Amino acid sequence: MIKPLFITCAALFLTSMATSQSYSPRELGMGGTSVASADYLTAGFSNPALLTNYSADTDEDWGIVVPNVGLSLSDRNNLMDAIDEFNTAFDSLSGGGGTLVELGNLADSLNALSDKHFSVGAGSGLTVAIPTDSFNAALVISTTVEANGFMNVDPGDAAGIIDGTFPGLNSEAVLLASFRTEIGLAMAKEFEIGERTYSFGITPKIQNVEVLDVVAAADNSLDLDGEIDSGDRFADDNFNIDIGAATMIDDNVRLGMTARNLMGGTFSGLSGLYNYEMTPALSAGVAYAKGAITLAADLDLTSTTRFQEITSDDSQFLRLGAETSWKWAQLRAGYIIDLEDNYANMATAGFGFSPFGVMHLDFSGAVGENSYAAAFALSFTF
Repeated sequence: MIKPLFITCAALFLTSMATSQSYSPRELGMGGTSVASADYLTAGFSNPALLTNYSADTDEDWGIVVPNVGLSLSDRNNLMDAIDEFNTAFDSLSGGGGTLVELGNLADSLNALSDKHFSVGAGSGLTVAIPTDSFNAALVISTTVEANGFMNVDPGDAAGIIDGTFPGLNSEAVLLASFRTEIGLAMAKEFEIGERTYSFGITPKIQNVEVLDVVAAADNSLDLDGEIDSGDRFADDNFNIDIGAATMIDDNVRLGMTARNLMGGTFSGLSGLYNYEMTPALSAGVAYAKGAITLAADLDLTSTTRFQEITSDDSQFLRLGAETSWKWAQLRAGYIIDLEDNYANMATAGFGFSPFGVMHLDFSGAVGENSYAAAFALSFTF
């Protein structure tokens, strides 16, 4: 049977649609920038050195972010539409097996499923930041889920369809997902070196990493719900470190650099076919702030690899953002560019509302080519 594979494929991806990559809303609203522009309250998520971005004269004594939630999904290559087209072509076949034209359309729609992927994910985070003039620290807890679905299409399947033999399919629907929970203690301190002040930060953290890799063949006996709901996925604990640095080059311009997951880590899925790789990620940033205006730009200096065996989920981003603020309100805008061209470029926007400077509500969204993201956070400063 042919069609059950593609029902399975659609179900796999729809099952994963509740998940997406996490962003803080200020970061997302400003095009994903944070390496040189994060404030002390959210620095633990991006660059721990910016925990020193604190003034005892203008900021509160401590703050908490709970919750921070982000969602996104991308179907840039229209994989779901391609699955619908295959199902339509299959349904158009007559009971006797179909005409040559119908079989050709079915084979073409099968081949069209190659080189397409669907990515989704979700994340949430909590942080408690306690800054001082001498030493700064923050407890950072986050959970991130990333999923990638695609088709491995065997060319021999299309040939069998055209021949009218309808063979058992060798094509497969693949769902790869990582579930990562981190608990870290971010710490930062300023140092006078020569005539300049530098901030250095470090976040040692414990990670729990789970990997789900479901490979669904064209098999009527496949129990999809059992594959996903059984909890049959690889899990392991890992120790890692983030570090960061920042300095002001004049009264308005800050430079920042961060390296995340320096210890790395590779985690094999239970199928034995795919391996999730956590590679060190190096990023640099610059931010200009004067009065109510902040401008920022970040660049990933390394490409991020997720699953070793595929390249369609690698990414390397250039991020641009701006923010203007009033006493109790902030407006943000930005743009995200994937230099690997695996993810759609996205325009972003967001706003913040901070009545009395105690409660802070932040919202943001992003849109690109069949790609969407949103984030929300509630925080308090005391």
